[in-house]
Amino acid sequence: MDFQVVVLAGGTSEKLSPLVSKDVPKALLPVANRPAISYVLDLLESSDLKDIIVVVEGQEAARLVGAWISSAYLDRLVVEVVAVTEDIGTAGALRAISKRLVANDVLVISGDLVTDVLPGAVAATHRRNGAAVTALLCSVPVSGPSDAASSGGKDKAKKPCRLNIVGLDITRQFLLHVVSGTDVEKDVRVYKRKIRAVGQMEIRSDLMDAHLYAFNRGQHCRMYWNRKKHTVASDLKFSHI
Repeated sequence: MDFQVVVLAGGTSEKLSPLVSKDVPKALLPVANRPAISYVLDLLESSDLKDIIVVVEGQEAARLVGAWISSAYLDRLVVEVVAVTEDIGTAGALRAISKRLVANDVLVISGDLVTDVLPGAVAATHRRNGAAVTALLCSVPVSGPSDAASSGGKDKAKKPCRLNIVGLDITRQFLLHVVSGTDVEKDVRVYKRKIRAVGQMEIRSDLMDAHLYAFNRGQHCRMYWNRKKHTVASDLKFSHI
């Protein structure tokens, strides 16, 4: 397919401490007795997407991840592990490796994504529709019992919910607006030109970003939404990530 793949593998994580440490970076955290990143790499191999850049935060974490990938995927994948500064975020990580991105089409995937959707299916949809940006959305998981229900009626400080607002056109073909996380608690602004372009916008809160994207660098296109797989192709430029 001539796609270049970027796997954002993170580094260490205070939220996952002590499971994740300097000796066990996030990408190598065992999930069902396998390193988390192995699920993504296996999916990419199944889709015949083998030109991969794995971005890891921190030199030591990158060394550990690189050593494991070299031993587990020898002669199976062409993987370059690149260390970047810690806590620079998705956009910062992509900027840091921008000179390595030479293909017209780039697939970006989170290193801890576990899914039954093949990256190759997203790439094929992206290429078939001539999209500039394709994003995979998934259903928001159902929450468990609230803290209040198990606290005997006593007030407890609640952690903020991770909410998502997704705006689609009325035919559900165009992704118009995405707001997630703590930004939802702020005033949500939608530019009038988005509404004018399609007439109406449907607001959804039952979808969330799965952190799997395909980009065609610098091109504009129409947008498409695959209802079965919740695949959205957007008219955003590559630089607007």
